[in-house]
Amino acid sequence: MVYKISMTGPWPSRERPPDLGDAEAHVWVAAVDAVLDNRPGFVSVLSNEERERAGKFLREVDSRRYSAVRALLRHLLGDYIGRDPGKVRFAYNAYGKPELADSSERIVNFSVSHSGDLGLFGFVRRCRIGVDIEHIRPDINMQQLAKRWFSKNEFEKLETLPPDQQLDAFFRCWTRKEAYLKGRGEGITHGLDRFEVTLGPSEPVTILHADDDADVSRRWTLEHLTPQPGYLGAAAVDDGGIAFRCFRWEAA
Repeated sequence: MVYKISMTGPWPSRERPPDLGDAEAHVWVAAVDAVLDNRPGFVSVLSNEERERAGKFLREVDSRRYSAVRALLRHLLGDYIGRDPGKVRFAYNAYGKPELADSSERIVNFSVSHSGDLGLFGFVRRCRIGVDIEHIRPDINMQQLAKRWFSKNEFEKLETLPPDQQLDAFFRCWTRKEAYLKGRGEGITHGLDRFEVTLGPSEPVTILHADDDADVSRRWTLEHLTPQPGYLGAAAVDDGGIAFRCFRWEAA
């Protein structure tokens, strides 16, 4: 079983990605509100479908953030695969997970998540990746959500922690589970209670077991991410020996 050191920052700032090695996973974080402020023409690469979707958001801030995340995904992918970001085409599986539409370009797999003002992007070669980020919100009904979506053991572990540790533990568990499901290419329809992850502050970051994968702890690497205060994230890659490199996107 491989345990990784959590990537708690600070993350070095870059605008363009370095070379992506076969044994590496690159994870990027970006303050999406600043993307359009610094690069007003950034969204020119969006497809008509993406522009239409952006126009359906009720709040202007949500529309801008969606546009910024999609534009930045296109720019980063374009750099990784050597293609004009405006010509990157996406396809979607049955669960809505995006992938590159051209099979010849699937030399890079990716995952994207955003919450509040932050976007999180993950890229790997030859294997699968899932990322998730959440803004830590104290107003959620933590116990109700955990009882509904977590496994019995996870819920009991959460309840045994001191009250002042439970909120962070809830979001550690949630982001790790979401990242794993995204890495598998499935949504929560797979069942969040069909596998278990660690959530305690001093526990190794790993997937403990999955009902349909006896080797999940060995085959998947789970990474805890804290890109900035007030946010928690996770990345999951189906490679037991992957090395993570984390970056903060900033315009030069």
